[in-house]
Amino acid sequence: MVDPSRQPNSSQQDAAPQGPAVFLFWCREGEGSGRGVRMARALGAAPVHVWRGTLGPFRLPTPLRYVAQWVDTARTLRCLRPAAIYVQVPPVFALLQAVLYAAPRGIPVAADNHSSFLDGRWRWFHWLQRPLARRLRANLAHNEANEALLRAWGAGGTALVKSPAVARGDMLALAAGEDVSAVTAAAGDRLKVLMVNRFAPDDAWREVLRGAEAMPEAHFFLTGDPARAGLAPAAVPANVTLTGLLPRPRFLALMAACDAALTLTLRPDTLLWSIRECLALGVPFTATDSAVTRAEFDGLGEFSAHDPASLRAALLRAVERRAERAEACDAYIARDLERWDRQMAELRARMAPGGGG
Repeated sequence: MVDPSRQPNSSQQDAAPQGPAVFLFWCREGEGSGRGVRMARALGAAPVHVWRGTLGPFRLPTPLRYVAQWVDTARTLRCLRPAAIYVQVPPVFALLQAVLYAAPRGIPVAADNHSSFLDGRWRWFHWLQRPLARRLRANLAHNEANEALLRAWGAGGTALVKSPAVARGDMLALAAGEDVSAVTAAAGDRLKVLMVNRFAPDDAWREVLRGAEAMPEAHFFLTGDPARAGLAPAAVPANVTLTGLLPRPRFLALMAACDAALTLTLRPDTLLWSIRECLALGVPFTATDSAVTRAEFDGLGEFSAHDPASLRAALLRAVERRAERAEACDAYIARDLERWDRQMAELRARMAPGGGG
């Protein structure tokens, strides 16, 4: 956070040149998929994470936390005086603050609309998000279904910008030096399956535990903090290992060491970035069967319902077809890297002064 005691006064602010673009996150640094941070890097924007979980010894309930973060964000924006503002949405309140700050100053604002803006609690605030979206220089959608909704709202500068492309060399470099053999030893000679998981409301970890019971020839590694879901280690099948929260290099090393990965979600119309990580590491994936996922990754992996029989069949097919899909996966990665570079250049141009046309 910015030290408020070092803020310029209002006359200094008026005279000082504008700073660089910022990418605003109302979350802890390191939370989430990393999409926004990678996007900020590509756009030359400074990532600004605003989070206030406590006040002194007291834990703040969400409404009071948002009030505290509003105050902190106001101070930060006045100090940084950004030339452009990108905002991760939800929460919509961060976007509201960005628009209120930017409008009188003629500063462009863009919203990176994560699919969670369609979750029940955020649907209650669409009455607020819709008019804000119409005022923005750019509204980014993660998939075609989200794009169609934003266009129906009349959202300004709606653009389909899918997850950041992932280069194989970058993923392998991050995983290098991490020894996960002590973790994977639990599998013995069984098939090793990683479930990409945070124990978030949209994670299908319950379905995977039921699937593990029906697949004794495999050992499952579930990432994430089980305490978040109140799950005791003793409550999982014998062929399941709860890894806990893993630093990103160790997570990637474990993924690379597994024979297959599950990338599942209970949220409709959601594309998971973890599929791109699987492709980069050459790990066969099984994803939730949905129209948006098939449209993006058809022919590169397996798609499944969440019942035990379907998951088992899809995992076995994914492993069996690994070699025959390798060339198609490499070609997809190359196209995806080109797509990402092109879209970031287009977004930089749109957010530049006079770039709203």
